[in-house]
Amino acid sequence: MKTSKEIRCSLCGEPAVTRITYAKLWLCKKHFIEFIEKRVLETLNRYKLAGRGQRILAAVSGGKDSITMLYLLHKASMEMGFKVIALHIDLGIGIYSKISRETVEHFCQSLGIPLITLDLKTLIGYSLPELVHKMRRPPCSICGLIKRYLMNVVAQEIKADAVALGHHLDDLMPYIFKNFILQNLFEISKLGPKTESENGLVGRIRPLYEVSEHEIALYAKLSNLPFVYEECPYAGKKKLDKQVKEFLNSLEGLHPGIKISFARAVARNIHVYKALSTTKPLKKCTVCGAPSSDDMCSFCKLTNRVAGKPLGAEVRLKIRDVLSSLGLLE
Repeated sequence: MKTSKEIRCSLCGEPAVTRITYAKLWLCKKHFIEFIEKRVLETLNRYKLAGRGQRILAAVSGGKDSITMLYLLHKASMEMGFKVIALHIDLGIGIYSKISRETVEHFCQSLGIPLITLDLKTLIGYSLPELVHKMRRPPCSICGLIKRYLMNVVAQEIKADAVALGHHLDDLMPYIFKNFILQNLFEISKLGPKTESENGLVGRIRPLYEVSEHEIALYAKLSNLPFVYEECPYAGKKKLDKQVKEFLNSLEGLHPGIKISFARAVARNIHVYKALSTTKPLKKCTVCGAPSSDDMCSFCKLTNRVAGKPLGAEVRLKIRDVLSSLGLLE
């Protein structure tokens, strides 16, 4: 039996660094990097995630997933002719946020990617830890609400065609599977490779839709990408989510390629899940004009509760000032 040092790349005969089981390939560093870059380029084209002349806003936290997504999107943009602008939201989570912000700033500077940095404390007067303490709500629900709102405002203001997220195969498939088990079928329509812009919500794209977490980690390491190794202090995994992920991984071990096949099947049928919506058309928030199911959007409700007044309109003006200073307003 060959040792790991004796295993050779299936394409060139150089020492292999990994095996892509579902493709039945051993790959060296060079060919693995090319394999992932080709996969992302194919994903962008297959699902029409970005096109020539478009403006893509990439949400970057500083972790391996978003840094890898930004880097691959940047490389693809040079071939496909679209423009990438990065967005980083500083949530004020102590040293974690400080390191994350510095990592993103240095990386964008090294690649020449325009970077928009929003500081939550500057925008609303509270950091995420302060909001968590004040509201007594799960941190992830507060964080998700704030990020979704700020990403959409920035995307609207700079007239972005889409917001790129760093969600990968092992983020999305367990969540899709869980929603199927629980029959939250409409939710699946939001978890494909893209969502279209509508009703004031700028569409989302997921360039890493067909890339696994292991592949991302190896690509980031072999490409010497700088990223924050530590997880967010508030990050937590629910027991059911973990068990579903383990189940899908066990299936992948027995049937290599089943997760990608699952992802592609979901993408083909995304229109079926979307048609199951029973939600009413979105209105505009009476305070800030953001898309909302109620007269006041969730962000304005949150800030009204903690600050004594809804801050959506004020925050939008502050964001415009930031964008104007960067020359990103048309």
